[in-house]
Amino acid sequence: MTGSTQKDSSRVEETTISLFEQNSLSDTKKTFIIYGVGRGGTTMVAGVAKLCGLDIGRDLPINLEDNDFNIHVLRKAGIKPVEHILESLAERNNTKDIWGWKFPRAIAYLPYIREFLVNPHLILVFRDPVATSARQILSGTPKIKAIEAVQRLQMRNMELVKTWKVPSLIVSYEKSIQSPEQFISDLCQFIGVEKPADTSAIRAFMEPGEYKPI
Repeated sequence: MTGSTQKDSSRVEETTISLFEQNSLSDTKKTFIIYGVGRGGTTMVAGVAKLCGLDIGRDLPINLEDNDFNIHVLRKAGIKPVEHILESLAERNNTKDIWGWKFPRAIAYLPYIREFLVNPHLILVFRDPVATSARQILSGTPKIKAIEAVQRLQMRNMELVKTWKVPSLIVSYEKSIQSPEQFISDLCQFIGVEKPADTSAIRAFMEPGEYKPI
């Protein structure tokens, strides 16, 4: 894993860049937010985090998105998203010390809940914008417009990292798939857990393809 003040570009196994880790306020209380863009690799990262021991919710759907933090689910149910998310945060903060959730478009509400997050740690996932925009293009969105939309969203995501200056892990989806052991090590180090001795199930989960149950 590369720190904020150094980078060994010759390391072909490099999968992540860490930023602002020195700004963590506690080793015993942390809130992890896994975000990025839709179809951008956040499920893979969330699955690895869960398999390594991070609590990202119970009874999760196949995409590992906790409904309490999913604005699409909340709006469809007629629930005001930010109000509900704040209520969920209060409950989790009272019952959990180290936990988190995954929602690709969390940038839509993170600025509104910042002061209620306990020692937030951001995990921002980047994926090739051509691959990420493929579904929109197949649905009829003009190619340039689809690719530019992905790039704009990732710029917003990165701006949040820059503005908040909280511990952040920037993940390359492609590099992680190419070097799974390195990525597992990087993520475990950032989360603060010991890397499992047997990573075969984690590596199997990381293999590209359809969603896989955990």
